[in-house]
Amino acid sequence: MAPASGTLAVPPGALVRLAATRQRTPDIDLLHAALHSRRLVLLKALLARVERAGLAADARAAFDRDWGLLERAESPAPAVARRLLDYPAVGGWIVDALNAPGTDGLTAALHPLGGIAVGVALRTGARLDTVLPTADGRLVLPGIGVHDARTPRVRIRSGPRGTLLTPVGHPARSVLLRPGGRGAGTGWHSLAVLPGSTGRLDDLGTGHAPAVDVTRRPDRAVWLTRWRAAVSLLESADPWRAAEVTRLVRSVVPMAPVDKGAEGASSGTLRAAPWAVHTALPDTARRFAEVLVHELAHSKLAVLADLVALHHADGAAVHRVAWRADPRPLDGVLQGTYAHLALADLWSRVADRPGAAPAARRAARTRREEYRAQVADALPVLLHSHQLTAQGLSFVVSMKQHLTSLGQLPNSPYALSDSLSGDGDVR
Repeated sequence: MAPASGTLAVPPGALVRLAATRQRTPDIDLLHAALHSRRLVLLKALLARVERAGLAADARAAFDRDWGLLERAESPAPAVARRLLDYPAVGGWIVDALNAPGTDGLTAALHPLGGIAVGVALRTGARLDTVLPTADGRLVLPGIGVHDARTPRVRIRSGPRGTLLTPVGHPARSVLLRPGGRGAGTGWHSLAVLPGSTGRLDDLGTGHAPAVDVTRRPDRAVWLTRWRAAVSLLESADPWRAAEVTRLVRSVVPMAPVDKGAEGASSGTLRAAPWAVHTALPDTARRFAEVLVHELAHSKLAVLADLVALHHADGAAVHRVAWRADPRPLDGVLQGTYAHLALADLWSRVADRPGAAPAARRAARTRREEYRAQVADALPVLLHSHQLTAQGLSFVVSMKQHLTSLGQLPNSPYALSDSLSGDGDVR
């Protein structure tokens, strides 16, 4: 594996722009570099755990085979391999493997490594010729698709023109995959491309869901239609935010609703898998747009937190916020405040867009003020916590300044309180 890069510094200007939720391309490049560096560190940590674990001989031989495949798959084009290694589900898998209990748990958790190596080889054109075991007859290539081979083992032959998957003893179910990920053959299912982006609808069990997995494959047409409508809504109201969503979201992972009687959709983001949006199907395009903006904000802050320490809180859940009934740790307050600031920013721009009908403008202003109120209530918790680092204080002050700039409505019922005026300013 290529070595992890050295320490990455966050320029003060980048911190301010990220705090305002509207960063520039170099700032995102920095986050991508940080994510990849973190991904390589975690892979090295996994290798170290395997070295210490004392796996059974056959399990260790399988890991050595798959690790060697990954190194060979990466070598022709490390920059190309990087995109697949940084795919959200790969991060989720690494953390699962690192946290797997005991040697038996670790052995089971290591199984997907071979499929990751094959996916990398498909992208880089590396030459591989090996046989891999399946899981319940299926070989999963994260970020690409799944082969329903219906056999315990599949032979892999990969090269610059593509990858041939041949179920051992069942060649009629062979599949030829092209470098772009398109496949032809019985039993192959590609991940669907999210329209207008390079992201994927990760609906084939290759995602890493935080709560409930889908019990049956969702209706792709419905999901893709709603995604398209959500992006179209963003494009008409805030083209910058639409571009951010289509460029940064790597996967949308369908979830079953936690409570079928609950209003709206459940959604979440995993720190181990940034740029993935886990969500039940939002009931409207507007709701989907909000989910995308909200969860993408969580991803940005999760990656930034690996670059720079924003606070030194101990994780105790002692803070009350407007959007949750239960007490939250300071990190949860920061994450939620940041995501709600992104939504306040979105609705501010919806309200101010040229040509909006008066009723639509009023509705957008109401929505903006609801989010502004939530952020305004939470900012004093952060600023008065005495648990922010110097950079964390600068970040939160920049959030406050951005909030103040949004929709300066006279006689707003959610006007910022005096407690936010000047406290903690960093000049």
